Amino acid sequence: MAKSSVDLTARQRNILDYLVEHVNEHGYPPSMREIGQFFGIRSTNGVSDHLRALERKGYISRSAQKGRGIQLLRSADGAQLTRSTVSTSPLKGPDAANWVEVPVLGRVAAGMPILAVELAEERLSLPAAMVPPESFALRVNGRSMVEAGILPEDLIFVRKQPRVDNGDIAVAMVEGEATVKRWYDEGGRVRLQPENRDMEPIFVEADRELKVLGKVVGVWRAIH
Repeated sequence: MAKSSVDLTARQRNILDYLVEHVNEHGYPPSMREIGQFFGIRSTNGVSDHLRALERKGYISRSAQKGRGIQLLRSADGAQLTRSTVSTSPLKGPDAANWVEVPVLGRVAAGMPILAVELAEERLSLPAAMVPPESFALRVNGRSMVEAGILPEDLIFVRKQPRVDNGDIAVAMVEGEATVKRWYDEGGRVRLQPENRDMEPIFVEADRELKVLGKVVGVWRAIH
């Protein structure tokens, strides 16, 4: 049964509405300091008391390991919130044409290949100038591309294309498993080269199944 906002104080309801609006506008929740500044609450302990109450009543969940670790569960009217009902950025009004939705299709290995996940976990709304059309995003596992500035848990933006040039950073499927590496076609085989001097390349001979999913065109990293 959906909760009713009658179990919320006026301040708790206002804070919950602010959380929803902030996520819709920015794509991520506000920090404790931002909540305090917005509502004139001087101490983070005071903010934390309100967030604990919202969590106890089932409207949010929190992660102590993340600086902005607030997940919205229900709106103040009791409606359940999901990634599809809480937008990651405002695709409304006359500026909507300047934004594109990029699906996050799971994880890719910056290390040994891992099974690809091709169901959209979420969608990001981004400025159209930031990513090419027909792009998708993957979250990175592993450290094999750290010297190219691609770190674990980064999101990489990938332009769909069936071929890449030597030296491009590619997302490739090796016998059904996905990896991100620099691509080098060496004639009878392809070398998938990591950007980590402590790791060895992956050599894919001509008799193995290999498919290019696209070229990496950008990286996004959350700062907590």
